[in-house]
Amino acid sequence: MRLSILTFILLFGLSSVGRAGVFDSRYPSARATAMSDALVAMPGEFWAPYNNPAGLAGLENWQVGSAMQRLFNQPFLQNAFFGALLPLPSRFGALAFNFEFFGVKYQGNTLSRENTFTLSHGFYLLNDIHSYLSIGYNLKYYYWDLGRSIEDRNLGSAGALGIDLGLQASLYHRVFAGVFVYNLNAPTLGERVKYDLPQRIVVGAGYRPISEVITTISIDKTLGFDARAAMGIEYWPTRWLALRAGASTAPNRVSAGLGLKFRGFMLDYSFQNHPVLPETHKIGIIYQFGN
Repeated sequence: MRLSILTFILLFGLSSVGRAGVFDSRYPSARATAMSDALVAMPGEFWAPYNNPAGLAGLENWQVGSAMQRLFNQPFLQNAFFGALLPLPSRFGALAFNFEFFGVKYQGNTLSRENTFTLSHGFYLLNDIHSYLSIGYNLKYYYWDLGRSIEDRNLGSAGALGIDLGLQASLYHRVFAGVFVYNLNAPTLGERVKYDLPQRIVVGAGYRPISEVITTISIDKTLGFDARAAMGIEYWPTRWLALRAGASTAPNRVSAGLGLKFRGFMLDYSFQNHPVLPETHKIGIIYQFGN
């Protein structure tokens, strides 16, 4: 077991140079992952704070949700998300509260734990029958705990504040555009040894040719590393079933998934492969009050 974990960590590092790390981008939305996370331009997503908080602007119902993913199908990598969405009077948009837990466990011991607490707000700057322009932001608190050593020594912990900013626009509710800046304030963890948290900028567009189909594309640039391109598609053959697929580069990956909608509940599942590591599975559930 120890050898398999060490082998996996080595492959994980070699295949994800510059992308894997503390508070790396992890998305709770199985819908977004099924579309290769190319949703920066699309509104109306419960998990919008992770793709673009400006997408919260048009949400009008109270919602709660949770998601779990099995990263690279490894049981010692634990990742879970919880969230709640509170609509405000229409001119003020909506608020969202989210919590993420990511931990690495071995033989019952927590080797590392990352917690992220996020307050998000999105609202319209302009909204009429032909177009809209929305803005959103995230206020985040990162907390990293390194656990204890084999000599039972406390290895320390650290915290930092992060700020994200996003914009979205649409014309005739068919053509969409968006931009999202992640960790705009360049936060760092630690006192003696500084760890710079990743900064990213994502731009993208979407097109709805018919009401049942959405197509999306995005370019994701982590500062200091190569850009990542992604595209996705969502198709609703019926009112209760959504089919999704996507592809991305750096590394080359494909994804797919589905969504089931029933009496206010939305159940989503996604699958995403990797050229070196095992696949990642994700499942999420959202409940919308008053639907």
